[in-house]
Amino acid sequence: MSDLNSDLLTQEVDDEVRRERMLNLWKAYGKFVIGGAVAIVAIVAGNEGYKAYVTSEEQKNSTAFEAAVEAAGRDGADAVKVWEDAAPTLGSGYGALAKLQLAAAATEAGDLDRAIAAYDAVASDSSTDEAVRAFGDLQAGMLLAGKKGDLDGAKARLSTIAQKGNAWYYSAQEQLALIDIQQGNLDDALSKFTLLADDAETPQSIRGRAGEFRSFIEAKQGIAVPAMEAPADEAEAAAEEGDAQ
Repeated sequence: MSDLNSDLLTQEVDDEVRRERMLNLWKAYGKFVIGGAVAIVAIVAGNEGYKAYVTSEEQKNSTAFEAAVEAAGRDGADAVKVWEDAAPTLGSGYGALAKLQLAAAATEAGDLDRAIAAYDAVASDSSTDEAVRAFGDLQAGMLLAGKKGDLDGAKARLSTIAQKGNAWYYSAQEQLALIDIQQGNLDDALSKFTLLADDAETPQSIRGRAGEFRSFIEAKQGIAVPAMEAPADEAEAAAEEGDAQ
């Protein structure tokens, strides 16, 4: 037999051995390969299905929220009732926004207890973003101090968010300093205003006011305390805070 024929025969034997080995491997593990492929397809399909579901829910909540905004803005509309009905039906962050709208509408209507309850509902909702929850506490504290005259109650709420690193730390510190002034604790107020005025990260508007109040206290001048009311425009308040991200 020539060397060429011998090489061809050897190659055919090797190919046959490889085919037999592959066949045995497939018989032993083929079902697992198929199962793995099916699992991968199922995971991909599941992810796509979940994304579609989330998108659908977001769209539904967005549409419902916009409808509530329109309904609450109509002439003669009972905005409190509109938002009270809408809030429980909304999810994915829109529920918290609806509660904030409810609180604002209740404040405008003079129903402070309902407004504070709505802010509390936002603050206590563990599914809501931490910054939004802190905003609920801030607004409730400001209502207690500015509208209800409950300075101790306001201080207790504001103290929980007047911690460095909290989204509304600077606003809470400012409100606590103003409460100190109202309670005659000028040394405590001066300490807080100095902290705010000297902190380069303090939002510019708050830092400017803190510097002015510090100067007034240090000069022992009369201080006219501004009303501590919840911002009329929450979006503007969030932009002013600057550190809410």
